[in-house]
Amino acid sequence: MNLVGSYVQIVGRIDRRRRQANSIIADISLTPWKRRFLTESLVSNVWLDWSTFVKQVFVASCNGSLTRSGSFIAPRAGLDNSEPRIRHEIRSIYGNKIPVPGHTDKGNSEPTWADTWKIVAYINGLAPSNAVTLKSAFGAGNLTGSKRVHLVRNACAHKSRHNRTEVSQLRSMYITTHYLDPIDIAWGVNPATNGIAMYEWLSDMETMADVATS
Repeated sequence: MNLVGSYVQIVGRIDRRRRQANSIIADISLTPWKRRFLTESLVSNVWLDWSTFVKQVFVASCNGSLTRSGSFIAPRAGLDNSEPRIRHEIRSIYGNKIPVPGHTDKGNSEPTWADTWKIVAYINGLAPSNAVTLKSAFGAGNLTGSKRVHLVRNACAHKSRHNRTEVSQLRSMYITTHYLDPIDIAWGVNPATNGIAMYEWLSDMETMADVATS
């Protein structure tokens, strides 16, 4: 899939997640447990959607692709741009290792494509011709939506005191009526914007997708 198709797909998926968030908020009959369960599922699906998008962008960028502005990104010259090779490079960079020439990833599991603490290193290591654009999109310090989704998703998937403490630090940015579980932060309100955290995160990700594929 090229960058244009990837953008259309992620925008559609983000819109779907917004509608799902709307349905959770609107259902006043939900018990706290059901609300948390549905919100955890929502955050998990947002993260899966985003990971798929980042993977598509990396693969398309390395292979060459038309952008939404109509320009063409040249493929990496003289390199293996197959997905198995790119997966090997991503796994190597994630583990702070040098990719092995000629090696490809033969496993069935996916690497953590959208890891927010490694994504700039991924871009530097893959070195596609649109690296500057991708770093502007995925490394922008003012667009924190994907990082916060990643943080909350990890705290839900790996419940520990450390992860809970990391999420609780977001309470200085989002006011919650209660905080009994890390997922509660998703419905916190940003006093500077009066926006709800979940919607702000989705908007950030939409902006990042726009920049990455332009």
